Amino acid sequence: MASPFAILPPGIPGPPPAPFALHIPEPSLTQLTALVQHGVVATPSYYTTHNSTDGPDFLFGASHSWLSSAQSYWSQDFNWRGHESYWNTIPQYTINVTTSADTFSLHFAALFSQNKEAVPVIFSHGWPSSWMDFIPMLELLKKKYTPETLPYHVVVPSIPDYGLSSRENVMEREIGFLDAAEALNELMKALGFGLLEKGGGGYVAQGGDVGSGITAALGGHFEDCRAVHFNNLLLTPSEKAAVADLPLTEAENVSVTAGEGFLYGASGYMLEQGTKPGTISLVLESNPLAMLAWIGSMYAEGFAYTLDHILQQVSWYWLTKSYGRGLWAYRGAWAAILRDDPRKLPSPLKITNKPLGYSFYPQEVIGAAKSWLEHWFPENLVLFRAHKQGGHFAAVDDPEGFLKDIEDFVAIVKEKIKF
Repeated sequence: MASPFAILPPGIPGPPPAPFALHIPEPSLTQLTALVQHGVVATPSYYTTHNSTDGPDFLFGASHSWLSSAQSYWSQDFNWRGHESYWNTIPQYTINVTTSADTFSLHFAALFSQNKEAVPVIFSHGWPSSWMDFIPMLELLKKKYTPETLPYHVVVPSIPDYGLSSRENVMEREIGFLDAAEALNELMKALGFGLLEKGGGGYVAQGGDVGSGITAALGGHFEDCRAVHFNNLLLTPSEKAAVADLPLTEAENVSVTAGEGFLYGASGYMLEQGTKPGTISLVLESNPLAMLAWIGSMYAEGFAYTLDHILQQVSWYWLTKSYGRGLWAYRGAWAAILRDDPRKLPSPLKITNKPLGYSFYPQEVIGAAKSWLEHWFPENLVLFRAHKQGGHFAAVDDPEGFLKDIEDFVAIVKEKIKF
C-alpha cells in the first residue's frame, strides 16, 4: 500500500521521479554473510586490547573483543531484510538530473505535502552515515501531520556518489562539494522547488558533516536555496583562529576542546581518505570486517549507538558498493581542515545574505560557538539553539530536538521570505 505522503507535488517541470523500493539481491546477502562468518579477526595486540573500544579513551580505535563480538552478531543475528522492509515504508524515488559537468542518478526519500503553503526542505547527510540518519525525524513528521497538514516537502537524498546515488562519469572524474551541491539543486528544481519567475519558490537546505559542506555550497552558490541550517560547520584553522578570542560558554568550551583533541588525536582516517582514497578503498571493499572496524569504531567511540545501528550503516556501504566513490568529500575536507587550504571546501562564512540557523550539540567536535556565529553572521543569524545532549549525528542523537529546531527555523524564515 502506497504511503499517503508519496503523492508527488504539482508543477514538476519534467519527467517525474520513479518510485523506488530497496531489495538487495539474495546472492549479495549470502556472500556478505559468508565473508563475515569466515573473516579473520587479527591476532590481539597491545593496540587492540588497551584504551580502545573496551576502555574510556578509545585511543587506538577498534578493539579485538568489540570486533569479534560484532562479527558474531553480524553473521548470526543481524536482520537486513527486516530493516529493508521497514525502510521501504518510507516513500523513496530515483531521478536523473544533469548538471554542467555530469548526469547524476539520485536516490532520495521524501514526504510530500498536499498543503499549498508547504516549504521544501532538503537534508544532506554525512559520512559514515546515510539518508537513514533522518528516518527518526521522518517518523516524527508522519505521526505529527497528515499529508494535508504537513508544512514541508521533506527531501532526504543519498548525497551524490553515496549509497544508491551515482553518475555517468563516476569512473572518469572526481567531483567536489560544488558539484554535489549543483546536483542536489537540480534535484530540487526537478521536483518543482526552484525559484519561480513570478517570485517566490525555492527551498531551505540543512546539513551536517559532509552535508554541511554541501549546504554551504547550496547557500553560497545557488539562488534557489533561500535559507540554510547547520548542526556543525566545516571550518579551516584560519577561520577558527580569527574568532579564538571570543567568549565561550562552558559547554562550548568543552566542545571546542574536544574538537582540538579530535584534530590532533583522532583525524587519521581523514588524512588517509583524503590522500590515499584508492588504497583504503581497496582494503575496505575487499573485506567487510575491515570495513566494520574502520567505520564501526567511529560510531562505537562516540555517542551511544547500538551495534545494530552501526551494522545498518556498514552494510549499506558494503551492499551499495559506495564506500570508495564517496571519498571525494575527503579530498577537499582534509586539505581545508588539516592543511588550512580552503580551495576545495565552500566556506559557510560567505553566506551573509540568507537566513541562517544553527543547532549546537555539546558532544560535537566540529561545532561553532554562538559568539562565533554572531561575529560571522551579524545580520542573518536568525536561530541559534544550544542543546544539553547530543553530538555529531544530531538527527540520530536527538530527533525530537533536531526537528523542533528545523520547524522553528522554517517558521522564522517564512516570516522573512515568500516561498
